[in-house]
Amino acid sequence: MEESKDAWGQVTGAVGDMYGNYYDMKIDNTEKADDYFHCKANFEAAQRGKWGEKTAEYLGDAKERTDYFKNRIYRGLSAQESYVDYLHDKDVNAQGRFQAKTGLYKNSRDGCNYLRVNGINERY
Repeated sequence: MEESKDAWGQVTGAVGDMYGNYYDMKIDNTEKADDYFHCKANFEAAQRGKWGEKTAEYLGDAKERTDYFKNRIYRGLSAQESYVDYLHDKDVNAQGRFQAKTGLYKNSRDGCNYLRVNGINERY
């Protein structure tokens, strides 16, 4: 029973990590900062444990599949351009999860710092 409680805490915490970083990205509104926030969200969720990592992967994949169609329909991107964007975002998500598992970084900001762009608010 204790393991399932921990799993549920990881899942709900990971959902919060994903939403919180998405919200921060929208508030920050810095051009080309989405890779940094993708990385941070996945890093934070993966640090929670196996179920946090799986939740981040599942939610990230679902969002990127949706974005593929949004890029095609609303942004007018070609199938190839949309697919390249899809693969790029999936890769950045995986990098965030990987960075968390290395144990080399004390937090998501440090682990994803290589993706920071000029203009991101210092609080992130």
